[in-house]
Amino acid sequence: MDPVRIGKLMQFELARHFLTKKAWLALLAFALVWLMIYRYGVYEAVNILAQPEFEQFILAVFGNLGLQSLLYWPDAEMAVYCLIALLTFPPFIIYLCSDQFVSDRERGTLRFIALRATRLEIVLGRFFGHTLSTAFLIAISLCGALILVALRDISILPQALWHALQFELLLLVNLLPFIALMSLLNTVARSSRMALIYVILLYSLGLLILSILQVKLGVPMVLDYLFPGEPLDQIATLRPPLMSAVLWPLVQSGLFLGLGFYKFQRGSL
Repeated sequence: MDPVRIGKLMQFELARHFLTKKAWLALLAFALVWLMIYRYGVYEAVNILAQPEFEQFILAVFGNLGLQSLLYWPDAEMAVYCLIALLTFPPFIIYLCSDQFVSDRERGTLRFIALRATRLEIVLGRFFGHTLSTAFLIAISLCGALILVALRDISILPQALWHALQFELLLLVNLLPFIALMSLLNTVARSSRMALIYVILLYSLGLLILSILQVKLGVPMVLDYLFPGEPLDQIATLRPPLMSAVLWPLVQSGLFLGLGFYKFQRGSL
């Protein structure tokens, strides 16, 4: 395994996500969507969080998760951003990472790449390339929230920066299993659309079957952690349990990557 070749594959993914005309249009759409979120969601954060009705709603719905602590952040814009990002980034990353191998396999370019890199290097290069792209997109979205904080009260900007750094790292770690899962599904799907269909079926049918087993047979709730994204609600307060919200997503990512490499190694290009 050559780190240089992995780095070249990572550079290719970054170029594909940020340096092509199609990527620029996607980034423009991403920026416009977050601009609307800033304008109609985050911008009104201070007034919304100050309303007693909203506080009662958070306490009633999310009180057992500890999200009520977000109500007392001085940087209210960051608190609302965290809640929105937890809902929007997982499906967005699933869509972004839905084409890691399938288009190259269909065009025949995957064979050309395999002549210059091992299959393990291809899997790792694509995975880390998508991971870096995800980190950049999270950072871009965080910049808008920090600008709103600075415009309202620049004295709390250092605390907002610290919250932003913590949230960036925690969210990225918890998005890694989604990237690795799409890498695995790319080894069995014939198109990015089929990879998306597979992940929808996995979550809809898998969670439905698991909920039935939990109700009828008393299966432990801990089995929910088999699916990526279960610890996401714990990281909003920036004080998540280390095992469930940090270590387990890393273990999940390793398992999905290992299964993906096994299938990729045995499959044809």
